[in-house]
Formats: sequence, C-alpha cells, structure tokens
Amino acid sequence: PVASRSSSGMRVSPDGALRLAAVYACVRILSETMASLPVVVYRRRSDGGKDRITDHWLYDLLAKRPNRFQNPFEWREMLQGHLALRGNAYNQIFTNGRGEITELMPIHPDRIRMELLANGEYRYRISDRFGNDSVMPRGEVWHLRGLSSDGLMGMSPIELARESLGMALAAQGYGARFFANDAKPTGGWIEFPGSFKDAE
Repeated sequence: PVASRSSSGMRVSPDGALRLAAVYACVRILSETMASLPVVVYRRRSDGGKDRITDHWLYDLLAKRPNRFQNPFEWREMLQGHLALRGNAYNQIFTNGRGEITELMPIHPDRIRMELLANGEYRYRISDRFGNDSVMPRGEVWHLRGLSSDGLMGMSPIELARESLGMALAAQGYGARFFANDAKPTGGWIEFPGSFKDAE
C-alpha cells in the first residue's frame, strides 16, 4: 500500500504512524491486553447450562497452538495489531481430514485483497513475498474486521486519522531538526521597510 500524503506534506502509513509514541503506546496496550485475555470454550448441556471444557480441538487451537510458528499470545497480539493499524486481520485456515481446523496462519493485511464476484460472493487474492499471486475462496480465510462501513472491509484507523497523524509527524520532525541545531533557527534575516537614524 502506498502511504497517503496529508495536507501537512507528510506521508502517513500504518507502519510510519508507529514512529509517534502515542500511536505505538495505544497499539501496544490494545494488542498486549487482548493477547493476555483467557480463552474459554464451553459445551452446552441438554438442560440449557454449559460446561467449561479443555478437551476440544478448538481449545487446543486457540489456547495452546494456533500455528506451528507462534504461541497463542504472539498470535493474538499480532492480529490485534493488524486490526488497530489496518482495520483488518486475516488467517489462512488449514484443516485435517475430519474437517477440524489444525492451523490458523496469519496473512499480513498488505498482502491480501478482497475481490467481489459477479454472483455476489467474494474471494481473496494473496501475494507472497516473492510476488506470486494465489486465490482463496472465502471459506479458506478467516477475516476479522474492525469498524466497517460496508460489512466487507474494516476501515483503517490510520487512514481515517491521516491529517492528525500527519500534523503530529511534521511537528515531531520539525522539533527534532530544531533541537539538533542547538535550538537555533536554521537561518534568515529581518527586513525593516524604512531607514534607521544612524548606522549603528
């Protein structure tokens, strides 16, 4: 994705916005808090009640090992970070012969896009890091959406706050240059539209 230029002249992107301490702190707190919440799976009883269970494949997936590379904390932290910065988070779904989900492999939101089909359905086109494209039906991708205006795609909080973030980045950059120059203006002069009484 191309970073959007704000009115201040700064290019604002999800990753670039993390250079602002306030943005980083917000994303970190959201992500770490979501990742630290417990995962609880219940089984309904015939009398209408429910029992907490830990002997189900879904519990193993969400609370123990979502994929072969990440533990549950890292996985949920990453997904919440994608939601906070880009408004969408994606996982490729892997299943076994019994139809049980064995892995949820994260897909970076910048590498995937939704394609609407003529019959009203949609699918996902994914680009890998080598530039190869593959197409997946919606049943093979778990798509988490943030605040959405159409129910299909989440809106990027960074894009929506582009002007505010651009101003903050510009002010941060100006302040850094100003203090790097010993808090002195970089140069200039003062003009007076008249004459002084004496040379001094």
